[in-house]
Amino acid sequence: MKAHKFLGRSSGNRFCIAGIDVFACKWQSLGRCEIVLDPNNKRPYSFSVYQVVTGSRTIKFVAGRFSDDQWGFYQLADE
Repeated sequence: MKAHKFLGRSSGNRFCIAGIDVFACKWQSLGRCEIVLDPNNKRPYSFSVYQVVTGSRTIKFVAGRFSDDQWGFYQLADE
């Protein structure tokens, strides 16, 4: 399992990665999943890999919902 860096949680209203609010962008699935650990209880989750494109910038990230219905965001380990 890769060690993806936890970026944070969100209720789904707003979350910025590299200064970009990803909830204001269209997410493009990259067709793969990664196993991540919830930083609070170390429970594993299978989250999808996405990218958003804004102008000349492409931001790739891992995201999904935890059991408490909060979104979790992770930086890809190889990015």
